[in-house]
Amino acid sequence: MTWISIIIMIILSLLTYVFYYYKQLNLLIFLLIILSTLPFYFRYEHRKPRAREIVILAVYIALCVSSRVLFILTPSFKPMAALIIIAGLAFGREFGFLCGSLSAVVSNIFFGQGPWTPYQMLSLALIGFIAGCFSDSRYKQNKIFLIVIGILSGIFYSLLMDIWGVLSVDAIFLISRYIVMIISSLPTTFIYCVSNVLFLIILTPAMIRKLERVKIKYEF
Repeated sequence: MTWISIIIMIILSLLTYVFYYYKQLNLLIFLLIILSTLPFYFRYEHRKPRAREIVILAVYIALCVSSRVLFILTPSFKPMAALIIIAGLAFGREFGFLCGSLSAVVSNIFFGQGPWTPYQMLSLALIGFIAGCFSDSRYKQNKIFLIVIGILSGIFYSLLMDIWGVLSVDAIFLISRYIVMIISSLPTTFIYCVSNVLFLIILTPAMIRKLERVKIKYEF
């Protein structure tokens, strides 16, 4: 179900310009929100999570949103992506996926919703999902691993957002324009990578320990 949600989100994100031209952006965002919650509904149906697990997810999303708002004066340099990665490393793929997608749309209540929202939801959801693939890895607190995943996440986020940057011009995707967009956004991409790495190295050891205790205490 998680993979199905990811595939559908990718397709809808690529069709954003169609919704944009026909003034159906709200419908697109609504559909993406529903799709981003499908994995959790699937788990709920088969595993029946307790209220405490839903509360943990909600609190963690609130933490991610707060971290973005607190760093409002430093564009691109924010801890939210690092926190989403930590969520995936601690709780797994579904949690990371949900945390990424919902943190993006909720935080945009403060930063502004727009045609870029689905791309932020998709990129952050995939970052959380991919990080969750390493939740059982013994290397998830290794500094080299954190540096690599932080850099790759920053590049990945920038590349996906550059797709929207190209489509926002005239809803036509051109490789040449995309390459120019990538080159022009290199300074921002660099800031993404640096912020991810710094916050991961600083926050991961303590947060992983705390979250592991939460998992044990509440049998997550």
